[in-house]
Amino acid sequence: MEENPKNPTADEPAEHSSEDAGNGPTQDVAAEPTPADDRADRDADLSRAASILESLMLVSEQPLSLEKAGQILGGLSRASVREVIRILQSKYPPDGSGVVVEEVAKGVQFRTNPANQEYVRALFDIKPQRFSRAALETLSIVAYKQPVTRLEIEQIRGVDCAGSLKTLMERRLVKVVGKKDAIGRPFLFGTSREFLEVFGLASLSDLPSMHDIEDFLVEATGGVATEHPAETFTPPAENELAASLDAAEHGEPLLSTEPGLPEGVSDDVLSEAASREEGGETND
Repeated sequence: MEENPKNPTADEPAEHSSEDAGNGPTQDVAAEPTPADDRADRDADLSRAASILESLMLVSEQPLSLEKAGQILGGLSRASVREVIRILQSKYPPDGSGVVVEEVAKGVQFRTNPANQEYVRALFDIKPQRFSRAALETLSIVAYKQPVTRLEIEQIRGVDCAGSLKTLMERRLVKVVGKKDAIGRPFLFGTSREFLEVFGLASLSDLPSMHDIEDFLVEATGGVATEHPAETFTPPAENELAASLDAAEHGEPLLSTEPGLPEGVSDDVLSEAASREEGGETND
């Protein structure tokens, strides 16, 4: 005998069929992503980007520009690229890693830990770069006053700077950036990309004050006072340079080896060097 379906009482809820009348079958609604999910996805993306950037820096001979890195990493903004850089910097801490990740020369690069420079030099038999005090003073003036002519440098230093400019250009720290729109069309000098790399500067906006530069010059040349008092000047606000000339941190030690300008340096020699430099690439 078939039993009649039991009708629910007032105290018993009615059993719902799998389909509601007129509404069709019920569907499961996917859960909305939570902020925690979004953060996890973003962290995973940044971690992957850090891995890629690490490989790019490993094979790049020069500092990799932030713009180029952002393009390769799928159009990341500069701010996002810097987040990726910070991830790598935490992976290679200066207090425990033989290599460090630094922003230098408007890019990012793997560099040996400054604490290990002595051993790196021993491997490659590298001798410290040696500069005269005159060359260091000239380099400081070019860095802060660029673009600057030879005459303007000499007006500040009070002595001829042909030899110093020639030395700095041969070492690719200073280059010709153009010619001044004045009588004789004198060369305009500025610092190079190699200057930023040698001194570990991200950009020219990282240079210290002129007072700090003078302290460094005195220390680097054994406490010798300036032979020719330099005119005090203030670097242009739009061209304030931002990194330190602290060679112990970022470059090779700068040691004084000659009290004055080298002999036999003439205007023709400097002009020849300037012409060669001008013929090459002037835009970094």
